[in-house]
Amino acid sequence: MSGTVKIHGKEYKTVALRVQEFREKHSDFTIQTELVEANDTLVIVKATIAVAGQVISTGYAEEVRSASKINRTSALENAETSAVGRALAFFGMGGSEIASADEVANAISQQNSQPAIEETNRLIAHNEAWRNNSSSIYFIKEHIELKSWEAVAEAWAEISNEDKATLWLAPSKGGVFTTAERAALKSDEFNAARKVMGENDG
Repeated sequence: MSGTVKIHGKEYKTVALRVQEFREKHSDFTIQTELVEANDTLVIVKATIAVAGQVISTGYAEEVRSASKINRTSALENAETSAVGRALAFFGMGGSEIASADEVANAISQQNSQPAIEETNRLIAHNEAWRNNSSSIYFIKEHIELKSWEAVAEAWAEISNEDKATLWLAPSKGGVFTTAERAALKSDEFNAARKVMGENDG
């Protein structure tokens, strides 16, 4: 199928294909992007899908300017593409993979051969863990924003320790949790809620 790339036996949709399918099926919805942060080191972009003013899904992407040749001149464009792709995936238009073909290709291009294989394998394992725990992850993201720490801790406890480790992938590498969400999952408030629940490992 045009617009898909097969990597390690899995089909990844390009962001362009996701956008095309989205426009065809949801002409009344909007996609908006917002520059969250831009400095000499990195760029962070947020994409929002909404209808009639109601937010349906969001996606964040972080690109490090020194990570690759193309990022030295196009980190903003790469971050925007990835953010849109992730918002569409959370909306349900990512196929079976949260990462887009663009993100997987970017992960590969940033490394040399053996590290590239390892990096790609980490991203594929991350996607598998995301699929296994998608409802818990959606819940965690929503309740981090609400600062409902006990609810976040309860959902986090539902994820296996192996999947937690796999999901702990930096957003610049295609990880499902943003930098802010990762910080929240290391915060004193979250750890206190976990202790209340008696969940001390993971």
